[in-house]
Amino acid sequence: LDSRSQYCDYSEWRPTWVIIPSVYVLVFVLGSLGNGLVLWLPGSSRSLTDLLIASLAAADLAFVITLPLWAAYTALDYHWPFSKPLCQVSSYLVVLNMYASVFSLTVLSIERYWVIAGRRRSDRTQGSGVCRAAWVVGSVWLVAGVLALPALLLRTEHTPLFISSCMMDYNGLISPELGDDDRIRAELLWTAALGLKSTLVGFLLPMVTLLICYCSLGRLLSRHFGQGPRPDRRRQRHLLRVIATLVLAFFLCWLPFHANKTLSMLMDLKMLPYSCPFDQMLVAAHPYATCLGYVNSCLNPLLYACCDVAFRKRCRALLQRGECRGYWGRPEAATEQHFQASKMESD
Repeated sequence: LDSRSQYCDYSEWRPTWVIIPSVYVLVFVLGSLGNGLVLWLPGSSRSLTDLLIASLAAADLAFVITLPLWAAYTALDYHWPFSKPLCQVSSYLVVLNMYASVFSLTVLSIERYWVIAGRRRSDRTQGSGVCRAAWVVGSVWLVAGVLALPALLLRTEHTPLFISSCMMDYNGLISPELGDDDRIRAELLWTAALGLKSTLVGFLLPMVTLLICYCSLGRLLSRHFGQGPRPDRRRQRHLLRVIATLVLAFFLCWLPFHANKTLSMLMDLKMLPYSCPFDQMLVAAHPYATCLGYVNSCLNPLLYACCDVAFRKRCRALLQRGECRGYWGRPEAATEQHFQASKMESD
């Protein structure tokens, strides 16, 4: 790394310090209002679908409240003027949001597949439905919380030359007896290991799972949808379209970040030949790739509003009269009843 910096200029493009903080503030405003609204909308319904939608909104809301800190950090040329605990907690919430969101989307898609395939009945017809849904969502958050722990435990406030930065510190994981070159190599290996873990578990494996799930859903839809009432077919197609849109938005937003991080890691480990112009491009693109991933936290409510007329009507009722109940539960009840009926007819 030191030899690179001697002949390769890594200075960052100046507009980053204006554009990205502005985007962060916008995401903070839209994400706080939108995800807060989604959490307010459900009434007494406690189905698995309802709780997973709420889980998505809660993960995004917990993250966007930290964005003013990251906006200030970027605007101050990556100087962290806040405390070490805020560095740790805000970093933890970033990673927690990524894992909780993708796991919620994955379970939501698998749950839709099980309902359509007739492998389980609606939660509304089972006395243990609420308990089961709470257990599934709790497991999602527990796994996400454990996987995000390195961001909480290893982040620290580093202050060389009176400029503080919020960064990972691997000193506790590296033997103090190592020389400088070996320490740099060990830090690279730890960075690569944690980066590979987040990309595999938080991006690639869920993406493969979702591709398999939606390919299977496509076959089921073509097999069963022609046999049910047309209004019910439209409802279920619409619900699946909304979920697929959320999934697509997540992966499009986070793909540049994971691609950038993986290419940089492979180059650091000398698994790719080093190129100064290419590395400069990766370094310059990294803040924007990160920013695009953060933008996903405000998109879901906007996608609900764009894709669903009923959501817009209930939001309008909430804003005008304060009367908005059980948005997510009603379409699901009708569609699940349809699939039980259509499956019986097809059998």
